Amino acid sequence: MYIFTVIVLRFAGKRRLAHLSPADLIIIIALGSAVGDVLIYPQSTTQLELAMLAVATIVILQVAMSKITEKSPIASYLIEGRRTILIKNGKAIVKNMDYEDVSWEDLYEMLAEKGVESPKQVKEAYLERSGELSVILSPIAPKYMARRLITRKKRVI
Repeated sequence: MYIFTVIVLRFAGKRRLAHLSPADLIIIIALGSAVGDVLIYPQSTTQLELAMLAVATIVILQVAMSKITEKSPIASYLIEGRRTILIKNGKAIVKNMDYEDVSWEDLYEMLAEKGVESPKQVKEAYLERSGELSVILSPIAPKYMARRLITRKKRVI
């Protein structure tokens, strides 16, 4: 069930996980399920010993998966994926945006969270395995931003 859940979450895509790795999400769900009945229902059909065994098994599986992904780049890719470039030299890579299910609105929102107005200001932007956007500004970006601010001030006056 653990491996099946990893596969399903891997295919769900980075943006669906909201900054959690597939392994983190599985741990949350699995531990909640294993511990929940015993904690909430006093006359639970699940015995305490079985719940403890389930928790121990989940933790052991997580540690094993972590060790495997540390040592094997192939396993790391299959389980966690790789980062994807979305912007290169100020131009969005639409093919990669489609692959990662990132709309233009999503892209502009993620850029705004980083304080960037336009893809033109970006040398490279990557959608990381966690779903976060990493941005490397273009060397001309500060000049572009200063020019935009000056233009705005002139309009106001």
